[in-house]
Amino acid sequence: MGILSFLFGCKNENRYKDKHGNEIIEKGDETYIIPAEYKKTGASYKIFLRNETDKPVNIKGKFTLKPNDEKIFEFVDTDSIIFDIGTKIFFGETGLEVDDKKGELAGIGGEYWEKYKVPEDVEYGFVIVPAGEGDM
Repeated sequence: MGILSFLFGCKNENRYKDKHGNEIIEKGDETYIIPAEYKKTGASYKIFLRNETDKPVNIKGKFTLKPNDEKIFEFVDTDSIIFDIGTKIFFGETGLEVDDKKGELAGIGGEYWEKYKVPEDVEYGFVIVPAGEGDM
């Protein structure tokens, strides 16, 4: 009886690699990502950033985003983006990483990519949101 429940309880697994070399495993309704080791090369990436708070946010040494303002900019993988709200975006061992202890940054994709009309040549997209509403 235990063998039958094991056989019927197994879910099909779909494995593939994305354009960054990460291994994606889809099993039932769950998705797992095994990140590829990232080697910094000085490559440049386009990032979409939108401010959906009621206060301006300064990206140190680069620009300020006013409320409901958005910007697409080039980001080199050897650089870091440091926000005056304490959030950081940088390339680490597994590629693009975010340090956001207050939950003020939300990564976007799918329907939100379309909602904000992000061009196809942009690699990464983020929205600045009120504390606690972002990805944690």
